[in-house]
This record gives sequence, structure tokens and C-alpha cells, in this order.
Amino acid sequence: MDEVTYLVTLLDEYWNTAVTALGSAIPAIHRVKPQIMDIRDMSSTRNTAKPGRGGNRVRISAASETTADGGTPSLDVIAVMQNSQTIEYPTRDWSVRNETHEMSISIRTKQDDRRTNDSARIAPSGSTFGRDRIENLYKIVRYIIETNRRGWFRSAGSLEENIKHLVLGSRTDANDKKSRIFGYRINVTMKRFANSL
Repeated sequence: MDEVTYLVTLLDEYWNTAVTALGSAIPAIHRVKPQIMDIRDMSSTRNTAKPGRGGNRVRISAASETTADGGTPSLDVIAVMQNSQTIEYPTRDWSVRNETHEMSISIRTKQDDRRTNDSARIAPSGSTFGRDRIENLYKIVRYIIETNRRGWFRSAGSLEENIKHLVLGSRTDANDKKSRIFGYRINVTMKRFANSL
């Protein structure tokens, strides 16, 4: 499993657990699960019959969000990409290597005044919906990374991943007011230590 797939899988598998753990810190309207994707994915959600050009054709607007199977899927997007990799050989005989992977998590949502058809959930907060949604998606991502800051060892069959450290870094705004899109870009550092050569 490559590093981007690892981070996508971590976010995807821990999302519902994080929402439950955060409890009332996340308002009911924002307790959703977005599309979590690898930026290299060439599939499209815009037209499944004719997928088109791929990952740059992701729909992020939805008129309603409905709870199903205990969760509420949304069309908000979290895209994961790798910025760089650094390798160092810390021993005299170069018998092991340490790896540092600089990753980016891009979160996008749209201010489109979504209303739910689930009467148990509250209505969004009008003109601040996009701002509130992006803030709460960020809180969930932050919780997942910080909870697994000492690494996440995942074994799937014979495949084992040994990321030892996950460090949440800087966050920058990536908004497009003309299109009413709110976004954050988060830097995450992932480290592996003492891989035998």
C-alpha cells in the first residue's frame, strides 16, 4: 500500500468512529461522511455512465443529505496527495533507511444551503453553512490524525504498514467565493523508521 492509499484508508476507516467520539462537538447537520479520495483517482462522480476525464470532475453540491445505514454520506470532498518524500540512511553501513512523507489533505465544501429530509436533524445555519461545514470536517480530520499520531499499524492479509508517526502540520484556506466553495489545505507528515535494506 502506498502512502496516499494508506492515508485515504486511515481517514475512511476511522471517520465514523471519530464522528461518534467527538459527539456533540460536531453539530447534527455536520455529522456526515464526505467523499474521501486519492487525487490520482481517475474515476468521476459527475456522470457514472460516461465517467469523463477523472478526478477533476467530482460533484460537491447536494440539495439534501439523508441518514442511511447509521451514517450520512455527503458530496463534500477530501482529496489526499503526496507532496514529497525524503529518505535518509542513519547508520554507517547504510543498513536501514528512514522515510519522511509530506502529504496534503484538501477539504472542499460548497455553500449551497442544504436542507435535510431527515426531520431528526437540524437545519443548516443559512449564510454560514459552508463555513461551518468546513470547520467541522477539519475537526474530524484533525481528530483522526491526532488519535493516530504514534502511527497506525494496519495488517491486511500479508500486507503490513508501519507508519510510526503522523504529525498534523499547517492549515491554509483555499476558498473560492465566486463559486461559493470553502476549502482547507492541511499538511501532514508521515514517518517510517529503521526499514531494513
